[in-house]
Amino acid sequence: MYYLLLAMLLTLTGCASKQPSFSLVIDPLLPSVINYSGEIDPDNVAAFEQSIVNSSTQITSLVITSGGGDVFAGIRLGELVYQHKLKVLVDKVCASSCANYIVTASDNVTIKQDALLGWHGGALQPLLYDPESIPLHLEGMKEYVTRWAEAERIFFDKVKVNQAVTVLGMMPGLNDKRNTPLYSYDQQTLKALGLHITFEDKQATVSKTGEEIVQIFSLSPEVLDALLLQHAQRLQQL
Repeated sequence: MYYLLLAMLLTLTGCASKQPSFSLVIDPLLPSVINYSGEIDPDNVAAFEQSIVNSSTQITSLVITSGGGDVFAGIRLGELVYQHKLKVLVDKVCASSCANYIVTASDNVTIKQDALLGWHGGALQPLLYDPESIPLHLEGMKEYVTRWAEAERIFFDKVKVNQAVTVLGMMPGLNDKRNTPLYSYDQQTLKALGLHITFEDKQATVSKTGEEIVQIFSLSPEVLDALLLQHAQRLQQL
């Protein structure tokens, strides 16, 4: 029962802002760099994979702007980033499935100045809900979310990043302090969770229009350890 609510929440893109029209470009002057802008969906990710395969020059870097999209397409895109050992440069925004599966898949990530990086949940999110609050009409989505949870677990085991990064910002004690659509963590916490991220400037939290989009949680090692222990205890409920 824990999985049902999340199926409704995260089939949405969870965009930090309106998604740009999809574009996939390899600059002739920089043939080792591929630019991906727009929604993460199966067709767009398939086009990305074909571009990698068909390129006459080895692709070594991905520049991405995406508010997220389909979770399975996101996992596939992350697998390609990991497989090809791509450097990742976040241009304007990387949120939802982009944050879950793209920045976690590379050991060389740079977030450009003023670019937004943020999470809003993952396949383990149902652990944070009272099963009695889940609408019965979502029962039919259980198989979908169960399949997603297994795919996500395998992915995070592969990339050596703590899967908890997707949901810590929703845990009691943090979620009640948040009034933004997305959350992220201080650089020490991101590193402790297994991510390899460099920020060109301070972490951005505000959109171009001045809207507060991302809340940054600064966690001491002691607080992080306590949250991870709570998370591990919740996992035992699965």
